[in-house]
Amino acid sequence: MYGINGKFNSTFRDFETYRRLGIVSVTTTRYKRSIMGPGKGDLFALYSTRQGWLGVGRVVDSAVPFQDFRMHQGGLLVEQDAYPFKEIQRINPHFGKEEYILRVEWLAIVDSVEDGKMIGGFDSDDPVIVLDGEMEKALLKAFNLSI
Repeated sequence: MYGINGKFNSTFRDFETYRRLGIVSVTTTRYKRSIMGPGKGDLFALYSTRQGWLGVGRVVDSAVPFQDFRMHQGGLLVEQDAYPFKEIQRINPHFGKEEYILRVEWLAIVDSVEDGKMIGGFDSDDPVIVLDGEMEKALLKAFNLSI
């Protein structure tokens, strides 16, 4: 099980986008090695610094750079121009290579970032970390999951 930091900003990396689209993303400049760790089928936990745990999910597809990311909904390919990240790529041409996106299936997720405070959390310098057995047990209990 992995923890993926949900530090969000108002331009593109926000919790509601993660919830709605079933994705998690990080900037590769610092975190490429971390985001490439989880593979298809791995369990992970999403948390936000100073907010707490936000959700538990399963990796659907390994992380890829935004420029290579393809998403299907209802069997149809969603045009990249429709992604909420497209605007930031227009502003920052390096974004397509620097932002990695992990496609996920949410098993449990809070309704809002503020709700994460009710579950608690911890702080880390890395966005993706391997959780120990006790942390995994605590998260599954907090989200009422039996996996």
